[in-house]
Amino acid sequence: MIISFRFKNFRSFLEETFIDMKAVNYKEHPNHLVMAGNKRLIKTLAVYGANASGKTNLFLALASFHSFIFWQLFSLKDIPRKHFMSILQFSSMDKILPFHTDEEDPQPTEMELSFISGQRIYEYGFSICGQKILTEHLTVDSHVVFTRTAGELSIGRQYEKALRQRTGIRPHGNRLFCSVLLCLDIPEISAIMEPFEAFFSKQIAYYYDFLEPFQLAGNMIMDGRIYKALECPDALNYGLAQLRKLGIPAEEFIVDRGIPKLGYRFKSRATGEYRIHYMDHTKVSMGTMKYLQLFIKIYYLSKSGGVLIIDNISNEFHPTVTKFLIDSFQQEKNKNIQLIFTTYDISILNNQQFRRDEVAFVDINEYQESRLYTLADIKVRSDASFSKDYLLGKYGAIPLLKDCIF
Repeated sequence: MIISFRFKNFRSFLEETFIDMKAVNYKEHPNHLVMAGNKRLIKTLAVYGANASGKTNLFLALASFHSFIFWQLFSLKDIPRKHFMSILQFSSMDKILPFHTDEEDPQPTEMELSFISGQRIYEYGFSICGQKILTEHLTVDSHVVFTRTAGELSIGRQYEKALRQRTGIRPHGNRLFCSVLLCLDIPEISAIMEPFEAFFSKQIAYYYDFLEPFQLAGNMIMDGRIYKALECPDALNYGLAQLRKLGIPAEEFIVDRGIPKLGYRFKSRATGEYRIHYMDHTKVSMGTMKYLQLFIKIYYLSKSGGVLIIDNISNEFHPTVTKFLIDSFQQEKNKNIQLIFTTYDISILNNQQFRRDEVAFVDINEYQESRLYTLADIKVRSDASFSKDYLLGKYGAIPLLKDCIF
């Protein structure tokens, strides 16, 4: 699970920005919190803002950070066999893009993630300029594993003895040192690096609308011949069961002569009996396929724990389905999955649905610089009318409309 993500100088975000999942000391909605060690974390974070304000860039920061690490931890030949690589991670590969300025001297981009994996608390980050890694650091359970500045490496005292036998290892300018540690056959190092690896390979899932057709193909087919949706029958059956909860009578998913098909249960007017009609997946409602993808991702995350990130959760979702999804994550029995999403849906923007630390906004100024803040940051009262006040412009992050179209 994510504790916080900090970044600076990325796309439209120039200043230091925090996605903070640590709970503020509020009394409302205690079921929306999960205890992770001695930390109270929120389970959901809703991000609102005008079009082109930088909401997607907020998530692309995390995806680019994730992708940059992923491609250095895992060899390309092992990815299809051992790890699922999303289209988003392919598109973000090596694209840590700084904020565009007129300055001739480029400034570094800084990124740092605090997270929990395997009952350990990690803090890992780096700064990068172009393709050159300037700094890097890793802390596990408050103990420094290493810090790095340019070519200089410093090992934390607790790990000096374990790494003493490998005194020849040194960081390279465009290579993350964490990838070196992952290759070392040293029990003390493997004990901390295996949960680190698991987090970046299994515990973050994305859904972005602008990549929807590609993600659909990626989730259906792997290696051009193996249908990923059929790889785990339990995950598929879980997804189909959730569709039925939404009133979509999906019974099974098959591959007929190489074509994926979804089977719908319907009642025959002629006989009165129930039958199954199979439909080519390209003719199935995109909303239905989006639901199925998300439920399968949720199934996998429920096994390993982690975070699901959705850009524009409201698109193609009926408002009642959006609420159903959010309610599912916020319920008490969810102990290990967080949901972070952007939305324009103000029907859920109220104090019955969210705590004040669960609602964030992205606003952009005249210099095209984005900033992120929450209702907690701007000291909003717990009994405030969130949606009404938002539309009145009290929180910012809304379009500034001038005149009319005609």
